[in-house]
Amino acid sequence: MSTDQRITSYSVFLKALLSDREQFFEEVVDAVGLGSKLRYAVLTIITLSGFFGLVAGAYSGPAQAVSAGVKLPFLFFATFAVCFPAFFVVQVLVGSRLRLLQVAVLVFGALALTSVLLAAFVPITAFFLVSGANYYFQHLLNIVIAGVAGLFGMYALHEGLSVVCEKRGVYPRKALTIMRAWALLFGFVGIQLAWTLRPFLGDRNQPFQVFGTYQGNFYAAIIYAVNKLMRGDEKATPVPGKPDTIPRFRGLSIPPFDTAADSTHRPRQP
Repeated sequence: MSTDQRITSYSVFLKALLSDREQFFEEVVDAVGLGSKLRYAVLTIITLSGFFGLVAGAYSGPAQAVSAGVKLPFLFFATFAVCFPAFFVVQVLVGSRLRLLQVAVLVFGALALTSVLLAAFVPITAFFLVSGANYYFQHLLNIVIAGVAGLFGMYALHEGLSVVCEKRGVYPRKALTIMRAWALLFGFVGIQLAWTLRPFLGDRNQPFQVFGTYQGNFYAAIIYAVNKLMRGDEKATPVPGKPDTIPRFRGLSIPPFDTAADSTHRPRQP
């Protein structure tokens, strides 16, 4: 591999993640520029996943938008911190010759790709936000988007490790099976952490709160949201008997995003 082909800038890093992941994985195995790749991946996770959280959280106002924009990158890093030690130790035990920093860069590269995909879906999230989609639809839409992005990120990591296994022999085939099990574990841990960090979307008719006090669990909440969506129920209904079809951003008073009805007819808090 010649020097001018190497990943030496952030733009080349993004291009490699999207269209030349084999080059990315080859350089990681060769221990080329691991520090810069790690920085680029962390920057991508913070900015792009934070951007997605910011737009999704805007459903219930600026404060919730900022909160979601901070909590989503934190969710990525916290899930990594919980799952990575066991993954690395097991990989060493089964014969992987990749060092700690190399494995960390591989996983962070997958998370960075997930963040890129989340940012690519922002126009869709924003469209339904400004077109008046109700709470339950927005809730399920963002979960589906996050799920698709996460699955593709883990698939890309598995694909890359397969390439390394085939070409370099530094990653044992049996470790790929462990990789699949770890990807499932990563998903379950991420879901539980997301449930702990909720709300991300927020209820626009309730006071802003950083962390919720809801009962139940993630899976029960999904079933409940699907049921409400199928029945046509609306989470936030400022005017009794009138569906909330216009997105309102708490704290803004620029029409049509806020109306007199939103403030005068809002149900009193118990």
